[in-house]
Amino acid sequence: MLAGLIHNRRFLFRPVLTVFVLAGLAMLVSLGAWQLERLDWKQGLITKIEARAEAPPMALEEAIARADAGEDMEYAPVRVRGRLQPDIEARLFGSYEGAAGIYLFTVVEPQDLDLLVYVNLGFVPQSILQASTEAPLYQSLETPEITGLFRYREELPPPASWFQSAEQSSDGLWFVRDPLHFAKAAQVEASPYYVDSFARDGAPWPKGGTTRLDFRNAHLDYALTWFGLAVVLFGIWLIFSLPKQ
Repeated sequence: MLAGLIHNRRFLFRPVLTVFVLAGLAMLVSLGAWQLERLDWKQGLITKIEARAEAPPMALEEAIARADAGEDMEYAPVRVRGRLQPDIEARLFGSYEGAAGIYLFTVVEPQDLDLLVYVNLGFVPQSILQASTEAPLYQSLETPEITGLFRYREELPPPASWFQSAEQSSDGLWFVRDPLHFAKAAQVEASPYYVDSFARDGAPWPKGGTTRLDFRNAHLDYALTWFGLAVVLFGIWLIFSLPKQ
């Protein structure tokens, strides 16, 4: 049909318009292909998390050894027993179920590891923080066995890293879950991995078990949008290239 239209009507080649349209098509198709890659990644992530959700926790030292060897251990359930150091903590700005507050990270000195590991004990709303300024919120966990999910340090990719800093704000809050940044500020050495703790009985705050595991997967919709825009752009170019009789 398209060939017939071009054959029956004088085709006007507009070089400037064509260059811009080709550039736009290349960009839109690339964005669509990138979203398909993200779709494949997201589906793999969801499958991995679902497979690991019911697995028994492994020892933290085993997870670290396997991660150091190059195995993907993200979201693997782990357990660690050791001594919390409440004088070394990091407070990450965040929200949970619509309430503003912080995620409280502190250092645990594992019994079976010769290094410090940061543990995300969970979320604390601002109202509780204001009422708990004198004593640590987690002093009842002096010799805990913490179970949770094995996590990698968070790194912001460009362009997000151009506009958002991982560093502390003026009020001491962090914005990126990066144990290496936490440790540097505290002048200690710690593992680049951390543990997102599960919910604990009898410990309302910090509230553990807040790791988001229900990921939205709309990458196919995004890909179809970009490819659809490419078709629309091509149609616009065709309209301008086939003059009315």
